[in-house]
Amino acid sequence: MFAVRVEWTTDSTGRWKPEEVPGTEKYYPAQLVFLALGFLGPQAEALEALGVEQDARSNIKTPNKKYSTNVEGVFAAGDCRRGQSLIVWGIQ
Repeated sequence: MFAVRVEWTTDSTGRWKPEEVPGTEKYYPAQLVFLALGFLGPQAEALEALGVEQDARSNIKTPNKKYSTNVEGVFAAGDCRRGQSLIVWGIQ
């Protein structure tokens, strides 16, 4: 997995946004990566980049009572699959 350090800055409207810090790119070997992205629904750009399908409510689409997505090796659990709830669904 590749990562880069970010610093939080504000734009002209005062809205916070992350900016990449040049030269901080790093590679972490990993067999499993969990993405926790907040309460606004799954990060659309990440899903589009991976080719993961979404349902009509913008949740990640999975078969009933399953966690697999349409992309081999990509699984969804918790809020990104069921919709907003508590963290206990993700842990379960």
